[in-house]
Amino acid sequence: MPIITLFTDHQFSKKLSISSYFYVNAYQKNSWGEGLVGVTYTPVQGVSVGFLGGLQSNETEIWRVSPIIMLSKNRFSLFGAFEFGGKRYRWDDMVFYSVKAFKFGAELIRYYQMYAAGPRVEFSFIKKQPVTIFYSGLWDWTYGRYASMFGIYSTFGAFKNIASFEK
Repeated sequence: MPIITLFTDHQFSKKLSISSYFYVNAYQKNSWGEGLVGVTYTPVQGVSVGFLGGLQSNETEIWRVSPIIMLSKNRFSLFGAFEFGGKRYRWDDMVFYSVKAFKFGAELIRYYQMYAAGPRVEFSFIKKQPVTIFYSGLWDWTYGRYASMFGIYSTFGAFKNIASFEK
């Protein structure tokens, strides 16, 4: 199933930024998309919380909201996003330990009716504008099968240093 996502963040100050998230699922029988915009607040270094809201397509309700949290300290990081609106409740939690260009961790997701968890590995390259390749070896305990994910992404804006290479 082809999926395209984009997360952007523009920092106005050390504590305040505007974030946006766009997602398009191009599955032929059940396409869906969302566009969210909101504010992210960083009260202290390594702790960011945000709230995004916006619109979605092909759903019982046109609105969608998503609180997010990002934590990082030394080589450890945690990311959580929780989306609500219509029948497509989704959340994704990831925790990592970083070693140079690699991140080793675990992922726990709810995607539609599926609940899955498993290890996740990421490798980043091109330091000036980090590009990351990832693999999640998930076990879907709802349907009793593997639900692995493979992808590539690039991190822009204020979270570029959190999401990629250690200093």
